[in-house]
Amino acid sequence: MTREAVPWYRCICKQSEKFAEPHAAIGRWPSRFGKFVQFCYLLDMSFRPYISVVGAFVLLGCSGAVVEADATGSGGESSSGSSTGPSTTGTASNSDSEGPTTGTAGEADTEGTADPTTTTTSDPTDPTDPTDEPTTTGEPTTGEPTTEPTDTDPTATDSDTDTDTGNSSQTDTDTDSDTDTDTGTTGEPEPECECADVEVPLDNGIFVLSDDAVLWKYIPEFNTFENLGPLGCGLPNTFSMAVDRAGFAWVMFNSPQGAIRQIDVTDPSNCTDPGYVPGQMGATLFGMAFVSEDLNNQCDQLYGNTYNGMGGFSEGPNQGDFLTIDPDVLQTQILGPTTFNGAELTGSGDGRAFMFGGVPAKLVEVDKQTGEYLEVTPLGGLDLTNAFAFAFFAGDFYFFTESAGPGSNSKVTHFDYDDSDNNGIQDLTEVNAEGPLRVVGAGVSTCAPFNPM
Repeated sequence: MTREAVPWYRCICKQSEKFAEPHAAIGRWPSRFGKFVQFCYLLDMSFRPYISVVGAFVLLGCSGAVVEADATGSGGESSSGSSTGPSTTGTASNSDSEGPTTGTAGEADTEGTADPTTTTTSDPTDPTDPTDEPTTTGEPTTGEPTTEPTDTDPTATDSDTDTDTGNSSQTDTDTDSDTDTDTGTTGEPEPECECADVEVPLDNGIFVLSDDAVLWKYIPEFNTFENLGPLGCGLPNTFSMAVDRAGFAWVMFNSPQGAIRQIDVTDPSNCTDPGYVPGQMGATLFGMAFVSEDLNNQCDQLYGNTYNGMGGFSEGPNQGDFLTIDPDVLQTQILGPTTFNGAELTGSGDGRAFMFGGVPAKLVEVDKQTGEYLEVTPLGGLDLTNAFAFAFFAGDFYFFTESAGPGSNSKVTHFDYDDSDNNGIQDLTEVNAEGPLRVVGAGVSTCAPFNPM
């Protein structure tokens, strides 16, 4: 609203009978007021120039009454644009409380109704403007209520604060923060028994041990041998070997009989005693290998088949024992009898265990829990010889046997166990007539591939 100046004669008339418009009042009031009305009219039309000074004083006295009348006439319920006076600083805010609030412009929102964006500001420094005028800061909100559903997340905080500082500028502070605290773990758990990331890869070949305590590596892809270095144990007479997922070769010696040492495959001179006590459960010498628990559990365990140490290797009922050793506690457990007095073992990353032994030689898949034979495959004219070993790699087997009688270096025979050439035959083929060493142990980590390559 815009304020206008009030003529002095209207003040006199309003003070007498609360005339709103003197000219319109003529003829509509009772006759006893007619002369007074005409007097007001004559004053208005004829004598205004002469008594302007008197009118000014009267105006000053009546201005408050007019303002009071206007304020009283506005009546009703105050809107969000009302104010308590020029000296009052108004504050517009959203509230869920009831009742009047001193110095607050607007009504408290108690029913979740629409929240208009029109607020009241006043400038107390303007002497010509003693009352507040509404300042529209945006379009009023109509229609649907603006009340949002309550967020029951106890860690989330939403607040909207509109602060009117009492001048022509408006400060809106909106703070929206959502804090979600997840105390649970995210993503998949880290797998157990990861393969060691070592300088000498565990997954591209077969580790082989010579009878004079030197560690080598055979690479099937290239049919070559690599010398990794002599063992630093000071025990020259080796018997068997297995390789774990951590990058250590477990080597058994003939003297002292059944002693086991751990060899770092990246540095064979690094030889340590794991604390294994030979002869537990009557088992002193045995061929051995690490085997994973199963396809979904890659953690491996040491398995073996016993040899009594007297005479040559033989085959017959209950001539050997199938055993396991927990590499953490180094305790021996006999699982069941076998027919082999002296046999080598190998394992796969999917949890299968195999033995190479017998006369004539056989390949046997064995149950890891009982030692029971699951599958027996004859190996034709392949003999064990006095020094022998074998390993499973990428779906096939590689056998290391003496090439030309006792004491000779070993040859390499490949057995196409998975029939990778699809000719319907598990071919047994000599791929290396004589290697650079006499192999007495072979170990493949269960990190090596077990599917055909």
